[in-house]
Amino acid sequence: MKINSRRKFLFNSLALTSIPFLHSDVYGNIFKKNKLDLALQIYSFAPLIFQNQLDILDYPELIRKKYNIGAAEYWSIAFMGREKDKNFIRDLNDRTEDQDIKNLIILVDNIDLKTMANGPSLASTVKSERDEAINFHKNWIDTASDIGCHSIRVNLRSEEPDTKKILDNSSESISKLIDHSKSQGISIVVENHGGITGDADWLVELMKNINSKYIGTLPDFGSYNFCIKRGDLNLGDIESDCDNQYDKYVGVEKLLPYAKGISAKSHEFNSQGEEKSTDYSKMIDIITSSSYKGFITIEYEGAVMNMFGSKGNYLNPYEGVEATKKLISKYI
Repeated sequence: MKINSRRKFLFNSLALTSIPFLHSDVYGNIFKKNKLDLALQIYSFAPLIFQNQLDILDYPELIRKKYNIGAAEYWSIAFMGREKDKNFIRDLNDRTEDQDIKNLIILVDNIDLKTMANGPSLASTVKSERDEAINFHKNWIDTASDIGCHSIRVNLRSEEPDTKKILDNSSESISKLIDHSKSQGISIVVENHGGITGDADWLVELMKNINSKYIGTLPDFGSYNFCIKRGDLNLGDIESDCDNQYDKYVGVEKLLPYAKGISAKSHEFNSQGEEKSTDYSKMIDIITSSSYKGFITIEYEGAVMNMFGSKGNYLNPYEGVEATKKLISKYI
């Protein structure tokens, strides 16, 4: 036997005999990437909601029968002010149960639909504004509990230049929300949503500062979501150049250890069905190679961008969701 062959034989023998005590399932998992389950975010259908072509009550049946997806994420705007209506909540729960849908997260946006102005922020430097924002979000914690979600997503907007002050104000507000949410088993998740939260390092610091099992991240693939220095949200030009862009692949990887969900953001697709602004193969490899286990949620934003006049070849909501589902399924 040649020396190289002998070495190869000894190496292979050692590899096979050194872990004979492992159960076959454990042995297999050493070489197996984590499996992800699909969910769908109702924000993907925002234009239809605004045009009264889709009611949230019809959402469970839509995602089950059209896409055969068994988990749903919600958006506060889609409730259209009915979140405190007990009959409405009962009806939504009945329809969710009928379709065997698991409810996950409510994305909470404090926006006046008449003026499109933002309400008070949890990260505001003004305490009275933070208190108002806390009370607003407490109502959504209760709604999340009512429909069986595990989390609400919050935003942290601030014009404060001192990032440490934003950290302190945000930590204080979220901790107060957790005091309200933990008895209901509801977590508070922070998405990288541009601005200060587009800085993954700052967001990780926030997680460590709060240090609670009821706090988490919601990594989002969007380039705009990792834009640290940006102006006001402009959905008509969401892919414009950013003055301070955080690397989205590095960012998602850093946020994954704290993740309680993942937003697979999509906008536009090429002729091969690949998303133009995100390498889904690379991104999903990062996720499946991590310790994250759970749902990856389709969040198609192309129809929203088209609604606001953004230039591009965007699919309608139904087609965009289908294209995103197909792309994710290709790599998981």
